[in-house]
Amino acid sequence: MTLAEELRQVFLFESLADDQLAELIAAGEEMCLSVDQAFIPEGEPADNLWVLLEGEWELSRYVGGRKMVLMTTDRRGVWAGGMRAYGDTATGGYRATIRTLKPTRVFRLPSPELGRLLWSWFPMGKHLLDGLSQTAESITTMVRERESLVALGTMAAGLAHELNNPAAAAVRTSDDLRATLGDMQQDLRELGLAGLAADELQALVTLQGAVVEAAANARPLNPLDAVDREDEIADWLQSRGFGDGWQIAPTFVAAGLDSAWLDDATRDVSASALVPGLRWICRNLTATDLLNQLDEETRRISGLVSAVREYTYMDRAPIQEIDIHQGIENTLIMLGHKLKQGATLTKAFDRSLPVIEAYGSELNQVWLNLVDNALDAAGNDGQVAIRTGHDDGGVWVEIADNGPGIPETIQRRIYEPFFTTKEPGKGTGLGLDIARRIVVDRHGGDLALQSGPGDTRFTVRLPLRLAGENS
Repeated sequence: MTLAEELRQVFLFESLADDQLAELIAAGEEMCLSVDQAFIPEGEPADNLWVLLEGEWELSRYVGGRKMVLMTTDRRGVWAGGMRAYGDTATGGYRATIRTLKPTRVFRLPSPELGRLLWSWFPMGKHLLDGLSQTAESITTMVRERESLVALGTMAAGLAHELNNPAAAAVRTSDDLRATLGDMQQDLRELGLAGLAADELQALVTLQGAVVEAAANARPLNPLDAVDREDEIADWLQSRGFGDGWQIAPTFVAAGLDSAWLDDATRDVSASALVPGLRWICRNLTATDLLNQLDEETRRISGLVSAVREYTYMDRAPIQEIDIHQGIENTLIMLGHKLKQGATLTKAFDRSLPVIEAYGSELNQVWLNLVDNALDAAGNDGQVAIRTGHDDGGVWVEIADNGPGIPETIQRRIYEPFFTTKEPGKGTGLGLDIARRIVVDRHGGDLALQSGPGDTRFTVRLPLRLAGENS
């Protein structure tokens, strides 16, 4: 039997005219494949249309790091691939790996040739296929862009909330520090007008050093003891000419001082230098404390910027050896404003978790959507739990909440693009379509749901290496 006669019996080509069949054969080729030959690799561009003539092949995908067989077939005429023939911008890839189970013969037709023949023979059909392909691709692109923008908006909102507090505190602290430095200059002028001798100035400098050292080693008092100590020092200051001793006393108490310490430390300070000198020392303590606060606030801002850099994996290759826990922690920083005013969060992390090969920034989008949804479902008085673990197949992350649950009638729709049960403008929608695509399609993992009233769990399973490496 000739190739033309064999193709004529295939349902795909049975209606072709003789000249069309001849042109088809000239554009393609017959190929013989050996047993266990993976001639279609999952994810690669669908550059060819493959038609089964004889033999048997198997379709499979990797899910959760394990091979899952979708189907096997020996039906003549079954075809796969060719998607890049449709539309000028078509970039379709093979949706599964196809491997031969026995010696197999196929007819291979390059996608560009398929597109040319369709245009020549069926112009209207080619227009329809092109339009369908381009529309589907446009919708997919729009959905991905929208989901990315929503995730970006959530991250930006969270970051703005987290940055606002230390930034505003830093502004207030710098204003207070500027005012304190001005007061210190006034204290120095008063000391100068007092006409202090060199040994008196030296006594004040020595006292200032002793106070700073005491403050560095001070232990905080409980509130009741602190109030009693403030009253004690305020009385001591009042008896020595301070009309506002109650304002200065808290600073000395915070430095760990008491009246006995002050009695001993000021023994060599003259009466004329005592009031302006202690004011100057008090303001030194205040300035030091403000500098420490400013340092803490700027470090917090720096830490948030660092967390964003880690969250987005800036300046790094897309595929990284990543620590799952670090990605989750960085995501929680982005959601810090919701955690402060919402549900209680608990974490049970398996610290023996191995690093995995993954697209780090994309996985962080998954954690962002799942945790954000869990917080919304749990409400202000609810609970959200994050657990991690690993087994022979890879690692898993479980994100659970005690909210009302997802009704069975909705569960089948939660992975649809644009589907959400949230009010407009609230959170990230559900974002489960992009989460499923990142976990399953990009990483060869699995995203599973178990839900009932008071207990909803999303479990993400990821292989140690990307699915392409496993095949």
